[in-house]
Amino acid sequence: MLRLHAVTLKHSDYEDELDEARWDVPEEETHLDPTDRRKMEEEEEATWWLYDGTQESRDVLAAMRAKKAQKDRWIKNASPPVRVSEIDERGRAYGRGSRKSAQARVWIQPGEGEIVVNRQDFLTYFPREFHRDHILGPFVASQTCGKFDVRAVVNGGGQTGQAGAIRLGLARALEKYNPDYRPPMKRHGFLTRDPRMVERKKVGRVKARKSPQW
Repeated sequence: MLRLHAVTLKHSDYEDELDEARWDVPEEETHLDPTDRRKMEEEEEATWWLYDGTQESRDVLAAMRAKKAQKDRWIKNASPPVRVSEIDERGRAYGRGSRKSAQARVWIQPGEGEIVVNRQDFLTYFPREFHRDHILGPFVASQTCGKFDVRAVVNGGGQTGQAGAIRLGLARALEKYNPDYRPPMKRHGFLTRDPRMVERKKVGRVKARKSPQW
């Protein structure tokens, strides 16, 4: 039995429906980098079995993408930084060091091993052999004794603090001149600042810890 349904048509201009071009919606053009497009295709191939159109599958895919992005960030942050030489127009490398209250600025350049501290000769400024050996440690570790001229400007503190500040500045300058010198100096601790400072005096004490006799 044929069943007819009543259809109500409103008065309108139906000629517009013949113009199909007016109703064509242009597709959005997506310009992806070939590398990004390849990654997206590989991800779709790897997760096609997981996506079934439900909200749960979308959540799982979002969690997988977030975990992969976090892993990529960890790998990028774990990679060591690329170190390059930092030499000025005069062929010098600069390093700054500190120890206790002493501050030192050190410049090195290829030469015959001459060392000048505050416009004075190295042996004159540091008469103690212990201080001189302490300063020359980075040269011994990097096997560059007698290959660089050193000019240092240091102020503050005593001779022990100034020697430590110059050694740290010298090690940093050598690292900037040639990053290959970094591993042996780092292994011997020449690139680490000594954080020890003088402990302040306490009220009721002779010094930081010493108590008066009674």
